Amino acid sequence: MLKRLQHKRFSDEIADQIMGLIKNGKLKPGDSLPSERAMARSLGVSAPPLREGLKILETLGFIEIWPRSKIVVKSIAGVALRDPIAKAIEGDLSMVIQLLEVRKILESWAASKASQIATDQAIESLEKAYRELKEDFEKDRLGVNADARFHLEIFQAAQNTILSHIGFTLFDLLWQSQKLIRETMFKEDENKQRLLEQHSAILEAIKGRDPQKAREAILAHLDFAEKKIIELTSSK
Repeated sequence: MLKRLQHKRFSDEIADQIMGLIKNGKLKPGDSLPSERAMARSLGVSAPPLREGLKILETLGFIEIWPRSKIVVKSIAGVALRDPIAKAIEGDLSMVIQLLEVRKILESWAASKASQIATDQAIESLEKAYRELKEDFEKDRLGVNADARFHLEIFQAAQNTILSHIGFTLFDLLWQSQKLIRETMFKEDENKQRLLEQHSAILEAIKGRDPQKAREAILAHLDFAEKKIIELTSSK
């Protein structure tokens, strides 16, 4: 993935190369970078310029360095977008509905685009996320993480880096509310089957290279989610 550098002293080159991998989507939000030793070997540099390059990326907000642990790619739409919205939706399902309306706009486009340009590898990743979701439901788990991965794989398959980062931030925001909604929704067993069928329809439309069906399938799924949230809100 990383290419050997011609100018070993230039930490800016290291930062630019890793930043390029993030911008073109080869490194996604949440991905871990290789170890410092592995990166230094790939780049053909010693530890000091590598660490300086990583520090540049951390300062710019592209990565997060966990001492003695790992280096993680951050969402470039992260803090500035996430923190104020997180405060707004905290404990407020009506704001979750508004966020869902934004998802309809973004995901209907992403699903349509993915159906046209998704690579075989992207479809395989989407299928894997679907299988994980199905397994979660079969084992009576909520499937929140698998569901998020499924939708994020659609963003990735659309090959739009900015959209992928925004999507990552949205699902980070929605995690707690999704957990609450699922816990209530799954009191009715048939809802698991409905959700699984909806995700299957989205997957098959993308695999079938049908933009209109992909758009309709994602909107049907999100409309169902909105209906359930409204039911939860009105029952309180």
